Amino acid sequence: MRFVRTSSIAIALVGCLLTSACNEQSANAQQPQRATQAQKAQEAANAIAFTENAEIDNIKHRLELTSQPGLLGYVVLLNESGQPVWYGAVKGKITSGSKRLTDPRRVIWKSGQTNYTAAVTDAPSDEGTYGSSGEYVFFWTPSGQYVQWNGKYLYSDQPFRLSIKPLVVDVQGAEGVK
Repeated sequence: MRFVRTSSIAIALVGCLLTSACNEQSANAQQPQRATQAQKAQEAANAIAFTENAEIDNIKHRLELTSQPGLLGYVVLLNESGQPVWYGAVKGKITSGSKRLTDPRRVIWKSGQTNYTAAVTDAPSDEGTYGSSGEYVFFWTPSGQYVQWNGKYLYSDQPFRLSIKPLVVDVQGAEGVK
């Protein structure tokens, strides 16, 4: 009985060794094939040439449109459930409240005993204050009214119709919109 067990174990070990050797030979034989496949995939990727790019075109067009000084746009301000609250015209473009004209960081020099070291620290905002405000956007109506909003909105360079009437419509700036 002992001989049968020992023989079975020996046969199993030999089988494992032969299987792994075959697998290794098979893997070695596949390496050139994989290298060829990888090379063909790389050549196919390199063959793709972008002569036009819709994403870049969209960004350029948006920048051209929104940089027009006399641009008149239209916006609907939405409450948290997506219902229109206000609809009116926008003079210029809608701007994010996080935009700044100055760098939010500044370098200060500290003197040590033998040298100076530079440190980066927060800089004051455009109006001279520190810290951050909540998220919001702001714009002006054609009549010069400043509007600041911290919710969702829909903006267009053309008037648009709403199927749900907003609570407030700016009739001065939204002429021609019914």
